[in-house]
Amino acid sequence: MTAPARAGVEEGQKAVFRTRRERQRAVIGALSALALIFSAVVATGGWFDGTLQRYVYDVVITNAAAPINNQTVIVALDDHTIRTYGRWPLPRRAYSDLLDRLSPSKPSVIAFDVGFYEPSDRPADDDALAAAIARAGNVILAVNGTGTGQYQNGVQTYTRLDLPLPMFRQGAAGLASVNVNPDDDGKIRTAQLIIEGPDGTRIERFYGLPLVAAARHLRGDLGKAEVRDGRLSFPAALAPRVVPLDRGGGMPIYFAAPPTEPLAERGRPTACAPSKAFCVLSLADVTSGAVDAKEFVGKPVFVGAHSASGLADDYAVPNGEGRKMFGVEIWANAAQSIYANRFAVTKQSAPVTLLAMAVLATAGILLVFRYRVAGFLAALALGTVVSLGQYLFFVAAATDRVGRGITEVPSIGYLVPSVVWWVATLGYLLVEEQMALSTTRSTFGRFVAPSVARTILEREESGRLALGGEHKRVTVLFGDIRGFTTLAEGMAPEALLDTLNRYFDGMVTIVERYEGTVNKYNGDNIMVIWGAPLEVQDQARKAVACALELQKFIQSERAKGGPDVSFGFGINTGSVVAGFLGARGRMEYTVIGDTANVASRLTSSDIARRDQVAVSAATLAELGDDVSYIDLGRVAVKGRAEPVACFQVDRVGALSNPNPAPPPERPVTVAAVAGYH
Repeated sequence: MTAPARAGVEEGQKAVFRTRRERQRAVIGALSALALIFSAVVATGGWFDGTLQRYVYDVVITNAAAPINNQTVIVALDDHTIRTYGRWPLPRRAYSDLLDRLSPSKPSVIAFDVGFYEPSDRPADDDALAAAIARAGNVILAVNGTGTGQYQNGVQTYTRLDLPLPMFRQGAAGLASVNVNPDDDGKIRTAQLIIEGPDGTRIERFYGLPLVAAARHLRGDLGKAEVRDGRLSFPAALAPRVVPLDRGGGMPIYFAAPPTEPLAERGRPTACAPSKAFCVLSLADVTSGAVDAKEFVGKPVFVGAHSASGLADDYAVPNGEGRKMFGVEIWANAAQSIYANRFAVTKQSAPVTLLAMAVLATAGILLVFRYRVAGFLAALALGTVVSLGQYLFFVAAATDRVGRGITEVPSIGYLVPSVVWWVATLGYLLVEEQMALSTTRSTFGRFVAPSVARTILEREESGRLALGGEHKRVTVLFGDIRGFTTLAEGMAPEALLDTLNRYFDGMVTIVERYEGTVNKYNGDNIMVIWGAPLEVQDQARKAVACALELQKFIQSERAKGGPDVSFGFGINTGSVVAGFLGARGRMEYTVIGDTANVASRLTSSDIARRDQVAVSAATLAELGDDVSYIDLGRVAVKGRAEPVACFQVDRVGALSNPNPAPPPERPVTVAAVAGYH
C-alpha cells in the first residue's frame, strides 16, 4: 500500500471515530455482526443441545404432557410377584402362566423387557414358555447389545449381542433391543431405535422395543421401514409414521406420563382406571385371575420390572420431579409417542433457531442502543414474550389443538445468550457515557473551577441547582496587573493574550495547591476564593501564603525576559453570600458582599504596590505570630464610609516575598480607584 493510500485509510478510520455518536454506531454494528456470527455457529453446531436447550426440553416436557390416547398396560414384576413365585429371577413358569392368561384376551402385542438369554434350571419351564410364546403369536422378545456402543450413521453398533434362546425366538413375533442410553447428566431422554451387532457370522439390525411394539399395535410394516435424513418412516394401517432420530439413532421420547408410584405405596389395583399415567398391574395378580381379562383386549402390553425392591432398573427422566421411572415405563412412553404420532424434537430446526437468535439479539441491541436501561428491560420483555409465545404454541400442538407428527420444542435455550449481547451493549454504552461524563467534567473544569464544577454537578443530580446563595465566611483574593494599559498598548493582541495565559496558567497551579478556587478572570484581573464553595481550614493563612508564592512565580517569570508583568494582590476575610447569580438559563457561582468589595479595593496601586501583597486587619488577625508586615495605615477606599486598616505582608512562616517594598514615604490616606470591574 502506498503512503498516500495508507494515509487515506488512516484518515478514514479516524473519521469513523471522530464523534462519540459515530463511534457508538460502529461498535454497535460490530456487536450486531458478532451476534449474528455467534448465532450461526451456535445454531448449526448444536452447542446448547446438552445444556440450556436440554433444560428447556425438560421443562416443556414436564409442563406440556401429551394426552395418552391408547391405554397401554404394564405388567409389573413387583415384590408381590416375587413373593408369590418364591424367587428371583422368576421361574420361566411365571411368564408362561402370564402368556396363557393374556392370549385369550388378544392384546395387540406383548412386549417383554425381560431377557431370556440363558437356559433356566428347569428345562420343563423353558419348554412351556416356548410353547406359550408360539401360541400367543404376538410376543416381542428383548435383545441387548453389550460392550461400548459406537454411534455411526444413525445406528448404535455393539461388539456383542445378548439374544433370546433359539427355542424362544422360533415362536416370537419379533425381536427388539432394550438398550438404555442415559445422557451425561444421567437422565433418559431418548429411546435407542436402531442397533446392530453380530448374530453368528452376520451383522444383524434390530429395532428398539417401543418401535417394534408400536408398529405391531398399529399394524405397521417395519420390513418397509426407511431411514433417511434423520427420520425413520414406516407404513401403518391408519397413517404412516415418520419418527425423528438423532445422530445416534435415538428417538426423543415425549414423556406423556410421569413415573407411577410403586404398587406397594398405592396398593395393587386389579383394574385399569382412567388416569394420566399408564395402567400398572402385578404379574401375580394377572396370573391368579384377580385381573379381568377384558383389561387387555386389543391393548399393547409391556412386561418388565416395576415396584421391585433392590432391582436397579429405574432411571432419572425429565418429568420425574425427583422420582425415577422404571425402564418398562420408559418403553411405554416411547411407544405412546408413536401411537399418537406425536414426537417432541429437542429443538427447532437450525434455520428457525438461527433466525430467532439473530432477530432477538439484534432487536435487543438496537433497543438498548436507543433507550439504554429502559431498552434493556424492553428487550427482556420482548424475549419473554417470544419465548412464552413459542411455548404456548408448543402446548397447543402437544394437546392436539394444532398439527400432528413431529413437534419441535421451542429453541428458547438458544435465545438465552441474546441477553449477553444486550448486557455487553448496555455495558459499553454505560462506559461510553461515563467517559463522556468524565470528559465533560474535565472540559467543564477548564471554564469553571473544579470545586465549583463538582458543586454544580452534585446540586444538579440532587435537584438543588437554582439561583440563590448562603452565608459563608471566606477569604477573597484579587490580583491586578500593574500598568496593564501601557502593557497592552505596546503589544499585539495575540502576544498579549499569550502572555496573560502563560502567567495565569502558572498562577492557577499554585492556587489549586493552596486549595483556592479561581472564581473568574477579567482581562488583567483574577479573583480567588477560600472557603466557598468548599470549606477550607486556615483559609486566611493559605490565601496570604498563596499570594506570596504567586509573587515569587511572577517575579521569576519576569526575570526570564519578556514583558514587564507585575501584580498587586489584595486580600480580605469576612462574611459573604456565596451562591448562583444570574438567570435560570445562564448562571454563575460567585460571592457577594462587602468582604469581596474591600478585597477588590485593596488592589489599588497605592495599597498593593508593585509585587506586593496587601491584606485587611481581619485577614492579618488570622495569620498568627510568624508574620512580617508593614502597617500602611487606615486608608479611605471607595464604597466604604470608614477607612480600612491596611497592611503589607512580606512573610508568613518560611515563605517570604523576594522583592518586599519599603514603607511608603508618606502615609496612604486615600487609595486610587481600583477594584474588580
